[in-house]
Amino acid sequence: MIKAVLLDLDDTLLGCADRVFVPEYLRLVDHYLLQRWGYPQFSQVLRRFIRAAGEPRDVRQTNADLAESIIVQATRRTPDEIRAAFADFYARVYPRLKNCVEPVPLAVELFNTLRGQDYAIVIATNPLYPAEAIRQRLEWAGLPGDLTEYALITHSENMHFAKPDPAYYAEIVARVGVEPDEALMVGDSITNDIQPAKTVGLSTYHITAGEFTGKPEAGRHSGSLGDLLALVQQKNWTETFTPQPPTPEAIEPQLRGNLGALFGLLADVQAQHWHQRPDPEEWSIMEIVCHLLASEDAVQRPRLERILAEDNPFLSAPKPPPGPGVAAPCDSDGYRAAERFMQRRQVTIDWLRQLRPADWQRPARHSIFGLTTLLEMAYFTAQHDRLHLNQLCQTLGRCEG
Repeated sequence: MIKAVLLDLDDTLLGCADRVFVPEYLRLVDHYLLQRWGYPQFSQVLRRFIRAAGEPRDVRQTNADLAESIIVQATRRTPDEIRAAFADFYARVYPRLKNCVEPVPLAVELFNTLRGQDYAIVIATNPLYPAEAIRQRLEWAGLPGDLTEYALITHSENMHFAKPDPAYYAEIVARVGVEPDEALMVGDSITNDIQPAKTVGLSTYHITAGEFTGKPEAGRHSGSLGDLLALVQQKNWTETFTPQPPTPEAIEPQLRGNLGALFGLLADVQAQHWHQRPDPEEWSIMEIVCHLLASEDAVQRPRLERILAEDNPFLSAPKPPPGPGVAAPCDSDGYRAAERFMQRRQVTIDWLRQLRPADWQRPARHSIFGLTTLLEMAYFTAQHDRLHLNQLCQTLGRCEG
């Protein structure tokens, strides 16, 4: 069942041709920083950031953190100077770009229809711009500029991946608190929107210029925004989208995306909050992170290794973890515990990368799930992450959805 709808912004909800908008944006930022800092051709620095955003990097680093580090290195300006300059740029100069875009007919009606049906609405725009830039573009599209009107808006300050990395979509569903097969991605780009979202396990709807007359692939549909609006106005419209079984290609980006969601949720947690519990019967933030760490080495990876090493092994359910307040903290520093989990998870990812295609289908028997495979158990590891990420966001009171 679809619970969340992810909507691309540019050329889906807002007419924003790259051949017009991007060159003008780069021209404006070049002129602005030449006047403010005397720095010529700053757009070359931004291009360096965009390339780096698509490359492997420290998953703890948001896209904004990455951009700032590259700008510091190139300009020798301090982070405070950079933040002040760009806050001024987006407040005074960026609004001129409104002339380069135009509202898309029916975008507002589509948004209102989905909101009226109580779907979690995500603005899944490529998170290379800060929140203020996205807020303005939403208003140019005729949509609410209040970011709290949405389950999530992806921007450079809250995301750790960028399109077309499938981990970007995995991070979104983990933050919103749904499973991949409970989300629908709507976008105009096969490369940036449709294919990577489908890889992770989302249903997709490809926005095309005209009405779609071909036969849709399983889990994939196409048509104009008007076609999509007509669809969502039908009763039980989500039944059109059939969940697809997990694939080996979905596992790694889900595991990486879950790490991004974890560090996004833990951002700015104060020292005094790590051991607080919202209820005596609930885990603290530290206990949730420690459970993920302990489970990775004691349950998740060993279970996969055993399926690969043995013929049709019988897997017992793991012992229940200690209750709230029972176990000693796994570390005196919560962020360090999360970093340890990240390191152990990378070991798992590296191990999975060595598997041959046939290895994913190796069978096993589970005391709860019955007949299963290595692929299903790897997918369960990603689900286990999302279960506790949702628990974590409830504990923090920072759930997006």
